[in-house]
Amino acid sequence: MNMQLLKKIVPLTLSAGMVLSVPALLPQAVPASLSAQAMAASKGVSWSFSKDLDGWKYGGKWAYKGKPAVAWSKDFGGTIRLDLDYSPTADQSWSEVKLEYGKAAEKPVSLAGCNVLTYDLYFNPKAMTAGSFKTKVYAKDTAGKEVINAAPDIDLSKAKDAGNGMKVVSVQVQFQPVRNAVNYLMFSIVGSNTDYKGAMYVGKVSAHYVKLPDGYVSKTAKVSRQQQVPLSELQIPAQVKLVDGKASERTAQVYAYMQGIADSKYLLYGHQNELHKKVSTLPGRSDTYDIVGDDAAVIGVDGLALTGDELDLTDAEKAAGMTYAQKLAGIIIPAGQRGAIITMSCHMPNFDVVSKKPKINGQYDYSTYSPNVTSGDVVRRILPGGDLNPVFNGYLDKVADFAGRLQAANVPIVFRPFHENNGSWFWWGAAFCTSSEYKNLFRYTVEYLRDQKGLHNLIYAYSPNGPFASTEDYASRYPGDGFVDIAGFDIYHRDPAKGDDWMQGFDDTMKVVQQFAEEHHKLAAVTETGILVGNKGGALARTGNQRPDWFNEALHTIAPHKMAYFMTWSNFSEDNFDQPYLVTPKRGHEMVNQFIQFYNQPESVFAGQISDVSKLKVAAEPAMARDGYLTAPDAMTRILTPVTMKAKLTGPVSKVQFLLHRKDGTTAAAIPASPGKGGLAEALLPEDSLSLLGAAVGSVALEVDGQVTDQVPVLYNMPALAPNPAVVDTFEHYYGDNGLLKGAYSTNCGSGCSIDPSLSATHSEGETGLRYHYKLTKGGYAGIIKSLKGVDWSLYQGVQFWITPDGKGQKLICQLNSGGEDFEVDLTKVASGTAPQLVTIPFSQFKGKNGGRLDTAAIQHFALYCNAVGDAPVDSSFYFDDIRAVK
Repeated sequence: MNMQLLKKIVPLTLSAGMVLSVPALLPQAVPASLSAQAMAASKGVSWSFSKDLDGWKYGGKWAYKGKPAVAWSKDFGGTIRLDLDYSPTADQSWSEVKLEYGKAAEKPVSLAGCNVLTYDLYFNPKAMTAGSFKTKVYAKDTAGKEVINAAPDIDLSKAKDAGNGMKVVSVQVQFQPVRNAVNYLMFSIVGSNTDYKGAMYVGKVSAHYVKLPDGYVSKTAKVSRQQQVPLSELQIPAQVKLVDGKASERTAQVYAYMQGIADSKYLLYGHQNELHKKVSTLPGRSDTYDIVGDDAAVIGVDGLALTGDELDLTDAEKAAGMTYAQKLAGIIIPAGQRGAIITMSCHMPNFDVVSKKPKINGQYDYSTYSPNVTSGDVVRRILPGGDLNPVFNGYLDKVADFAGRLQAANVPIVFRPFHENNGSWFWWGAAFCTSSEYKNLFRYTVEYLRDQKGLHNLIYAYSPNGPFASTEDYASRYPGDGFVDIAGFDIYHRDPAKGDDWMQGFDDTMKVVQQFAEEHHKLAAVTETGILVGNKGGALARTGNQRPDWFNEALHTIAPHKMAYFMTWSNFSEDNFDQPYLVTPKRGHEMVNQFIQFYNQPESVFAGQISDVSKLKVAAEPAMARDGYLTAPDAMTRILTPVTMKAKLTGPVSKVQFLLHRKDGTTAAAIPASPGKGGLAEALLPEDSLSLLGAAVGSVALEVDGQVTDQVPVLYNMPALAPNPAVVDTFEHYYGDNGLLKGAYSTNCGSGCSIDPSLSATHSEGETGLRYHYKLTKGGYAGIIKSLKGVDWSLYQGVQFWITPDGKGQKLICQLNSGGEDFEVDLTKVASGTAPQLVTIPFSQFKGKNGGRLDTAAIQHFALYCNAVGDAPVDSSFYFDDIRAVK
C-alpha cells in the first residue's frame, strides 16, 4: 500500500488514532451485559504515587536506544519520573518506552466496565526541537487475550504551565469497555520523530468508565447464508502456465480456480491480517466472522509478522522456543485447509539499517518497521555481489521458513513482494532504483525461493500502485512473464465524497490492467484497495463516512472486469481499520449493515463459498520454456568504453545474442554469446561496435533463440556532466530526449489523474526547461519525484527554482524527504498567478508530515505535487527550470 498509505503501515500495529488530551467524543457502545459493570467501575482504579511507584515499573522498550531511568519522584505531588533521550531515534516515527503495572501479574486487577485510562504528563518544552508524542495502552486478560490496544496522539498544544519551565497535559485514552480482570497492563510514552532529551513525569493514573456519545449503529441487516459457488459454473482451465513449472498440484488448482472466478460473474473478497488482527473483542476468529459468520475468501499476511512487528509471542510461547513463523503458520494453515486463499506481502526492512544493528544470537535483527527509510541505495546493494546480499538472503530465509511450513501442509501462497514499486514511499520505489535493478531484484527473489529453497507452493504477484494511463505505464517495471503469475495493482479511495468520480477512475485502471493481463496470459486482481480518510494514516472513519455503501460500489465496479479478487487492508485497532466491525453481537461500525448487504450479494465470495479445489484436474507448465534477462549493463548506464554485457538464462537455450539498438529500434550490432555454467552468458561490447553508435540514446537487448526477452535503455558515448550536489535539475543534459527525462523521475497520481513531464523551450537559463503537464479530477493529485540519494545540503539555506505558473488556483506543493519523512511547503499563492518568477524557499519553511525535523545533510528526494482544488477537472501545465539548493 502506498503510504501516504504507508502511514497506515508505519508501524501498522502501532498506528495512532485521533489526537487526545481532552475527551474526544469517540463512538463507544457499552454492551447491556456490561452496564452494571460500568456503573460498578465508575469509581475505577487509580494510582496516586504519593509515596512510591504504587506497583508500576519500567516495562521495556521498542525502537528506543538505551535504557531509561524510571524512579519515584516527590515532584508534582508524587509522580513516576522517566529520564528519557529520544534523540538517537529522532528519525523514527515510533520509539516507545513502556510502564507496566507489575502487580497485575501477581494479582489480576479488575478493569471490568472501564473504557478510559487517564494520566497527567509533565514535560519540558525546551527539551525538544522537533517531533511529537503518542501514547499506547495495552492489556491482556487472564486468558491471555488482548483486551486493550489503543494508541492515540498526545496533543501537546493543550498543555498548561506546571511551574519551573515544565508543562502538563492531561492524557485520556479511550477503548472498548473491558469485560474481565487483566494480568498484564501497560501504557507507554512514544516518541514520534522527536529529539526530546530530559525528564518526564507521569502522575494521577486512573482507569475508569466515562459515558460517551455512541457513534455505533444497531445491526439490523439479516445475513443470508451463501452457498458454495459450484465448480460447474466456472470455466476452469485444465492447464495453467506458472512461474514455477514444478508447482504443486494444489498450487495449480488454486490458480486455475482463481482464473475460473476471474472469468465469471463472481469476485473473491480479501482482507489483510484477517485472523490475527481485529478490532472487536467478540469471540469470533475475525471481524469478518463476527459480522457474517464467515471469513474473507482471501486472507492476507505480511512479512512484518515474521519479525514480531505484527505478531506477538506470549512468555510461554517464547519459553517453548516457538518462532513467529511457527505461530503464524499455525494460525494460517487451518484457514488454507478450509479453502481460503492465502496471500503474503512483505514490508521488508531497510537492509542497510538492519546491517548496522547488533546481531541477536548470531542472527540479523529484522525487527522494527523501516521500509519507509529510503536511504542506503538498498536495491543495488542486496543484489548478488552487493555487500547487503547476505542480509537480504537471511530475510528471505525467514520467508522460506514460513512458506515451507505451509508447503508441508499443502497450502499455496500468493506471494506479493515489493508492491507499489512505482511510488516513492518504500526503499524499492522508483525514485530509489533503476527499472532494471527493480526487475532483477524481483527475479532474484523468485529464483532464490523457487530454485534454492525448493518452494513450489508460491504464486507470484506483481502489484504496482495505480492508476495507470496505459499498458505501457503499467509495464514500466514489470519483471517479465517468466516471473509473474498475477498482474495486480494497489489503489485507494482517498477522502471519498458523495458524487465524486473515483469509481470511474478505478474502472479505467482495471481496463488497463485487464488488457495487460490478457496480452500476457496472466491472472488479474485488485491486490489492495479501500478507503483512506484524512492525513493521519487511518482508513475508514469511525463516523461520518461519506460513502457508507462503498463495499457494494466496489463490488459492482470490479465484478464486470476479469479480476479474481479484491483485498482491503487490516483492522488493527479502533484507530486504524479498513473494514467494519462489531462491538457487541448487535451493534457495530456505522457501515456494518451495508457490509452485510455486500456479503449477501450473489457476486461476492467469502471463504465458505469456495468449493473443494482438490477435485480439479489441473496440470502446470512453465510460463516461459526458455527465458533470459540482463544483469549488466544497468538501465540508463552511460557506455563510454568497452563493457562486458551479462545475462541470466533459464531453460534449454541454444543461441544467445546481445543486440545494440539505436533509438529508433534498429540494430547497430549483434554480439553472440555462449550459455555458460549456471545459465550465465556474457560478451564484450567492443570498441568498434561502440563507435558505430556515435553519441546516442539507445538500448542493449538480450535475444534468446530468436526472441528478445529483455532490454534496457542506455546512453552510448554520452558523458555525464560534472556532478554538482546543489543542483536538482537544469534540464540541459537530456539531449532533448523525453525518454531520458522520464527515466530520471518517478510519478505518483491519484485515480483519474495523470502527470506527463517533458522538455520545453519555456525556460529561464540555457536552452531547455520542464513542462509539468498535469490532469486532475475532484480530490485528485499528481506529482513527480527525483531521487537525490541522500545528498548533503547542510551548507545551504533553502531551495530555489524558476516557475511559470498557470493561474488555475490548484494547490502546488514542494516536497523534500529525509529520514523516511516527507517535508512540504504549500505554494498555492505562487500557483494562483501567471507571471514567471524565481521562488526561493528556506528550509525552515518545510514542515514534516510526522512533526519531524528536516535533516538537510541527507536529502533523499525532491518532489513537486499538484493537488486538486474545487470540483471541476483541470488539464494544464506549469513550467519549471533551474531547480537547486542555494546558500
